[in-house]
Amino acid sequence: GDPTNPSYLFARYGFLDESSPATFCKIMIDNPSQELQNLGYDHSRMLFYKETGAVSEEVWDVLLYQELESIDPGTQQAFYNAHMNGDAATKQAIHEQYFPKTLAALNEHVDSFLRQLDELSKRAHGRDLKVHPRLPIILQHNEFVKETFLKVKANLQQL
Repeated sequence: GDPTNPSYLFARYGFLDESSPATFCKIMIDNPSQELQNLGYDHSRMLFYKETGAVSEEVWDVLLYQELESIDPGTQQAFYNAHMNGDAATKQAIHEQYFPKTLAALNEHVDSFLRQLDELSKRAHGRDLKVHPRLPIILQHNEFVKETFLKVKANLQQL
């Protein structure tokens, strides 16, 4: 299995690996550009950590890059160049300058996804398990993801 993505085993084999230390952050980008991929957009790197609620660097990088696209393309290019050239100081300075926007985008994603999980759980109640035999394991998976997202949310509120 993929130690960073319990959803893969679950989707493929119907097995929930709760020992995974992290899960994909569920930021879905259709046809990510090569730049986004170079910044780390990959399901194995865009992670939320189960025990700590920590957010991987790639999540912050991808969100910032996306935010900069509409507000400051010049800084977006400078950020990308800094990433590609290993210029940690420039990259950090840009992160600090735009941190409120990146934090707001991440908070919105986390809150939106938590609302979706709640809605899915509500819709599942009362369903016939003979018709939907995988429903208990689906709900168990959703709870694993929800617990991780709630830890992330708690961490973000401290920033």
